[in-house]
Amino acid sequence: MDRIYFRWKVKEKPEDFIVKEEIDYQLDKNGNFFLYLLVKRNLNTRSVCHPLKLSYAGLKDKNALTFQYVSSDVDYGKYLLKKIDKNSFFALLQIGKIRKKIKIGHLKGNFFSIKLKKTKLKNQNWFINYYDVQRLSRNREKGKAVINKTKGKSWKSLNWFENFYIDAYLSYLWNEAVKLFLENSYRGYLIQEGRYTHFIPDIDSVEKLPKFLPILGYKVKIESIYEDIYKEVLRKEGFSYEEFLEKLRDLKIKGDYRKSYIVVEKLYLKGKRINFFLPKGSYATMFLKHLYVE
Repeated sequence: MDRIYFRWKVKEKPEDFIVKEEIDYQLDKNGNFFLYLLVKRNLNTRSVCHPLKLSYAGLKDKNALTFQYVSSDVDYGKYLLKKIDKNSFFALLQIGKIRKKIKIGHLKGNFFSIKLKKTKLKNQNWFINYYDVQRLSRNREKGKAVINKTKGKSWKSLNWFENFYIDAYLSYLWNEAVKLFLENSYRGYLIQEGRYTHFIPDIDSVEKLPKFLPILGYKVKIESIYEDIYKEVLRKEGFSYEEFLEKLRDLKIKGDYRKSYIVVEKLYLKGKRINFFLPKGSYATMFLKHLYVE
């Protein structure tokens, strides 16, 4: 099977990777919360928002220049700028008031503008919706450990980091299940970055793929073909299928369905940058891997 090694250094500096969030909100001068635009460079979302008690709709990359909406019942004024060091800063720009605070789930998606750096690209507007390595690296093993050691506790009683690690591990299992399903069903090639590989099917129409594939949980209905695939993936991880579902039942993790592919919107090239919009939960770097030509 052909293998492509992803060697594009996408984020050599934050301005190479610009992200602007899109959410639904309605200003209300009598609202209880202040709405801000958070602009940050070389900082992760939680490190800025947690100390200031800002609520947000989604996490944004650290090594990037990002624009996202946050809310608080605290009035930080029309403009707040804080320089952390010579490479890192954040700014809060007050937009107005809203009735309800921003929460995870309010996010519609993100618009990306990424520097090309003489990289050859395929003419393609879709990609397999794998979770990318920034979610998995160093986190999936921790998630596996949390699942193994936790007994008799709901996910609601765990801290933010423990739940983040569990999500990373379930994301890894989804990736592996999707990869195995595609390898069994289509011809294609592998993209590799570090220790992670992703199988890309060679198809003339993305609509030939199933639209959604299940994320494991005790309430998700899984067709027999996907159950067999998850059994194989979990066997390699040291679990039986039934044992793992029981662990998820104990944690009260219901499961979900994730789009197996994404068709990119508002895609265009301008100067030395590629620009596009993705729905929430999708990874711009994964789209770039599908476009990459060695």
